[in-house]
This record gives sequence, C-alpha cells and structure tokens, in this order.
Amino acid sequence: MPPSKKSARGSKRHHEDGLPDLATLVDHAKRLKISGPPPSPLTFILKHTRPMKIYVCGGNSGGELGLGPAVKSGNVTRPVLNPLLSDAGVVHISTGGMHGAALTKDNKILTWGVNDSGALGRDVTWDGGMVDEKDNEDRNSDSASDDGADLNPNESTPTEVDITSVAGNAIFAQLATTDNATFALTNTGLVYGWGTFRSNEGEQAFSSTVEIQRRPVLIPALKGVVKIRCGGNHVVALTADGTVSTWGRGTEGQLGRRFSKRIVDWTKEGLVPRKVAALKNICNISTGANHSFAMDRDGHVWSWGLNNAGQTGIDDSLGEFGGFVTIPTLVTSLRGHDIAQLEAGSFHSLAVTEDGKCLAWGRLYSFATGLKIDSLPADSIINDYAGRPSILKTPTPVEGLQNVSCVAAASEHSLAVTKEHKVYTWGLNLSGQLGQKGEEIKVATLLDRIAIKGKPIVWAGAGGQYTMLGEAAEPNHDPKNDAYGISRLSEDLDELL
Repeated sequence: MPPSKKSARGSKRHHEDGLPDLATLVDHAKRLKISGPPPSPLTFILKHTRPMKIYVCGGNSGGELGLGPAVKSGNVTRPVLNPLLSDAGVVHISTGGMHGAALTKDNKILTWGVNDSGALGRDVTWDGGMVDEKDNEDRNSDSASDDGADLNPNESTPTEVDITSVAGNAIFAQLATTDNATFALTNTGLVYGWGTFRSNEGEQAFSSTVEIQRRPVLIPALKGVVKIRCGGNHVVALTADGTVSTWGRGTEGQLGRRFSKRIVDWTKEGLVPRKVAALKNICNISTGANHSFAMDRDGHVWSWGLNNAGQTGIDDSLGEFGGFVTIPTLVTSLRGHDIAQLEAGSFHSLAVTEDGKCLAWGRLYSFATGLKIDSLPADSIINDYAGRPSILKTPTPVEGLQNVSCVAAASEHSLAVTKEHKVYTWGLNLSGQLGQKGEEIKVATLLDRIAIKGKPIVWAGAGGQYTMLGEAAEPNHDPKNDAYGISRLSEDLDELL
C-alpha cells in the first residue's frame, strides 16, 4: 500500500523537533503574505522558540543531568525540576551519551556533562576540593537521589559555549550530540562542531589531522544544511536540495556509503562529510546509536547501519557482513503507515504514525520495545539459540499508547509523550532513567510522579542512561502565533517559492 497523499505532503503535526511541517509552514507563509506556490519544507531552517521548564532523572555520574554541584554523582530515580536549565530560557535540548547541549531563546548554547573528549566545547578546569551542599531536599533527597562523589562544577553546571570567535553573530537553530561530540546548525545552513569520534579500537579523531577538537570549529564543505541528527559516533545532515551527507565512524555501515577496501584509515574518508548517493528527495532524517533513517517526499522510509537486532526494520537476511546494512535500503515493513517521526536506540527503533500510534521493533531482551512478548505473532519474531524470543522483525503498535505526539529512545529505554501531555516510559531502569520503580519496565507505563503530574509536558529526550522532559513554560501560548524562527537559505524569495 503506497503512502497516502497526506503522508507525502505532511500534516499539521509537530514532529520530534517540536517544529512544524509543510502544512503549518504554508499557513505561516500566508500570514507573512508570502505569495507564490506552497514553499518546500527544505527551503526553511526551523528554529525552536518556545521556552521549556526541564525535568530530569537517571544516571548523573558525570553530571549529565545538568543539576550543578549541589547534587552529587549518582542516580536520580524520579523526575526533578532542573532549575539551572529551566531558568535559562531553554527552547531546545540534544541529549548525548553522557553530556547534553541546550539552545536558549537568546541564542546561547549551553553544555554540561562529561568533557573527557571535548564534547562541552569549553574549559572545565577545576582544582577540586569540597563542594558546598545546599539545602535541596526536593532534588537531592534520599527518595530522589543515590548520592555519590562530588562533581566538577564546571562540567555539571550548564554553561555557555563561546562560539563567537568562529561563528560571529550567527543565529543557531538546532543542536545535535554524539557520545563524544556536539554540533550546532546556524540559520544560514552552516554547521559547527567540537569533540571527537571513537573507533571500535578506542582511537579518537575529529578529523584526519585533529584528535580532539576542544573548541568550536566550522565543518568544511557543508552548506545549505537544514537538519542534523547524530548517532553514537556518526552524523547525518539533511540539505535543502533533499540530499543527505554523513560522516563519523562507519564500521557498521552507519554512513550509508561503501568504502574502498584500499582505505584502511577511517579518519581520512569517514570523517569527511560526503553525500549518500542512494538518497534523493529526502525530507526528514533520524538516527539510532549505529543506524539511521531517512524519509523521502513520497513517504518512503530508508534505513542503513547496524542491524544485528533488526533495528533498521530490514529483514536480517538482507543485511551484509554479519548484520550490517551498508547502503540505504527501503523499509518495506513500514509501507502503509503514515510516519510522522522516527527515533531509535542502540538495538530498537520507534515510529510515530500520523494518527498517533507508536510502532516498535528490534531487540526484545531489554523490553525497550514496550511490547508484551508473549502476545506477539510467532512469524514476526526471531528466537535465539535457546529458543527465547530475541528480535521483533515487524513494526508493531505499542499497546496502551494513543494520541502520541513524540517519542524518544536511548540505548535500552524509551519514552512517549501524548497530546494530553502524559508521559509513558519503558525498558531498562537500572539508573532510574525511566523515573519508575523497578529495574525493568516491560510495557509502556504511565509516569505519574508528583513533579510532572498535571504539567503540560511537550517534549522528551533520552541520553545514555538518563531522561529529560520539557514542560511548556508558556502553557497558554498559541502555536499559530509562533514565528518558528523561520530562516530562508536564500534572500531571493522567487528562487525559493
């Protein structure tokens, strides 16, 4: 069954970025009295403009929750308000493995968390010593946090990255984070980055000549970029002409392009952004830890990368070299679904349909799919050597989830936010990243904690072992009056319309 016309055109939904798609852009263009045919969504870079209050839970061993030195290293097992981010006017957050990055309404980029490989893009030197404990029962009580060692306050506190020396007065629209790097997209389609990539052998490289890039730098040979997404060690960039470029570590097929067997140094080819020849007319992208997705204007979904648990949605028999899909391949199992959003963890993937369903597939062991395993059709499952259900091949609706507006996925846990602002979590909970009681949450379960109860939660983000939730700081805000920070890639309107 081919995608519907609605899927191909786009709808009035806000997708995983909290940003509008084509139909909403057309409405906005009318309000601006922009004449001509409907604009393509790829002639716009969309900037977040609605401030959020941020709630966090999960592992904080490296300060990845951004709570500052008042909260020690350890696990925060239920959602708590992050006042440092909430008071900063944050409009957008990207969650990396053990660090995060936020964009504020006044165009600041804040970073926090582990900086061993330069992912924060700033100096975090600290002489150590005792950290003063504050009276902070709400965030650091026995019921909320498992206290550990003192944290470096310069890492654990969200702090501005000085990027003016290389970017001048650039206006930033989006952020994206890998496990060890951060990237920032401007409203003119340029990308800046810092940090490093890691090979399977532990080798670090940001480029062929730089091991760790500790300060922001312009990524050369990239222009006209309208969206960036990151996996654990790779980056995917969507450009205004509907093409896709990738760079980073590609040993599991993450880059979607073949490499000559004569190339033995991954830093010389993999770390240079190159177009993926097989992808054209693309309008959206997404990433898992080691796999990626792209959606074209006809609503078809393409996938590539690591597929050892069926996380690409492609039958494993189609993979190459022991569970890799090395070039973008059509995900036929998603045909007939109007896909609004795609998100993925390490070994599982999620999709939100236009009618608010959440589909899941991939590895079953960690319960990151949120499905009742014993009720799944036998022909959709691959068993392991012991005969236990191991892999779900077929995208399957997650029971109990309706009117889903967005989802998030990390290594082994998942989240969903509904249009009614309810939050559901499932998967592994060893660090309290689900905000629930118990080490495993086998099915999608309502997160009914006091801190977020009744709050207008509009966004969810998942890092390595932690979770962030965003509450609309202006609950009466009318999105119809939101300018969305639309920035054109050309000053010539006739060229774009």
